[in-house]
Amino acid sequence: MKADKILIVADDSAPSMKAIQYGFDLAIKLGAKVTLLSVVEPGHALGNPDAGIFPDDAIILLKEKTEDFLSQVKNEYANGIDTELMAPLGDIQPTVIEIAVKWGADLIVVGTHGRTGLSKLFSGSVSESIIQHSPVPVCVVPMDK
Repeated sequence: MKADKILIVADDSAPSMKAIQYGFDLAIKLGAKVTLLSVVEPGHALGNPDAGIFPDDAIILLKEKTEDFLSQVKNEYANGIDTELMAPLGDIQPTVIEIAVKWGADLIVVGTHGRTGLSKLFSGSVSESIIQHSPVPVCVVPMDK
């Protein structure tokens, strides 16, 4: 397998942390560059006007928190690997695919919660959606049961 550029989709969930570790381990073995990506979904930034936090301010705070998280992950896992950090605003699935294509990723690494049945139906599956729509190969790292 040849992969010079690996896009790792990251958040602070346990499945994502496992995928981050896997993605960096793979990058070391392949000598690949990494882009560590965490998409900031504006719908998750809830403001509280009564407390003086308006929606636009909440988005800025969420983006800053996400960028701090990515920096911490890079410091912990990159170990000298050429790593770029990205925290764009958008919807996860289309943003991941758009960045993978624009950056020229050879592989996308994403974690999964491994949900089935009703929990999968109601929560959806980001990794499954990425697999279905991505022109780039996707490595899904499952969570241990």
